[in-house]
Amino acid sequence: MSSTKNLKNDHITIRRVRNIAQKCSENLYANKKVPLEHVEIISVIIEEFVDNFHHGKEETAYFPETKVKDGLAEDVRKFLIEHELGRRIAKMLRREINVLKENRGKEDNKVLPYNESKLNEPVARFLKSYAVFIDDHTGKEDKFFDLIESGNLLSEEEDKGLLKHYEACKNQVGGEIRIKEMLRLINYLEEQNWMK
Repeated sequence: MSSTKNLKNDHITIRRVRNIAQKCSENLYANKKVPLEHVEIISVIIEEFVDNFHHGKEETAYFPETKVKDGLAEDVRKFLIEHELGRRIAKMLRREINVLKENRGKEDNKVLPYNESKLNEPVARFLKSYAVFIDDHTGKEDKFFDLIESGNLLSEEEDKGLLKHYEACKNQVGGEIRIKEMLRLINYLEEQNWMK
């Protein structure tokens, strides 16, 4: 598999995360129950799989290699700015999850929604915002990746070097075992009743 195809495959998984975040947000806005633990799992997947692993591969390897190709530096700059936007949304989501946990009694701390809709709304909003971010961002990046592939802008040697770097990125986030755990958690969330 090429380094570009590897990133495009990540996007397929990331769109599954988008669907989960979107459905969770819709349920919260509709005052349907979602276990708080599930919202926390979504946040962990965003932080570890999307940001640390996938964006890590792009930022430390793929983008530095491709920004020098045929004037693509401006596209790369925009993607890096968008990554920062995604991080900020994820941090705000985590902050609001923590606010919910702090403002709830132990007995009520297991299931969303909470009676305090003003506490509920920010979590739903940031989940929705992250879903919109993923949809927009991965669409743009896929077009960029198609351009790289159609123009054969990466040599075989560059491609092999990127794939080696991806392995290093995987090791930095806990290795193959942690990536498999993230995928297992995505599957777990997709199977929940509130996702149906």
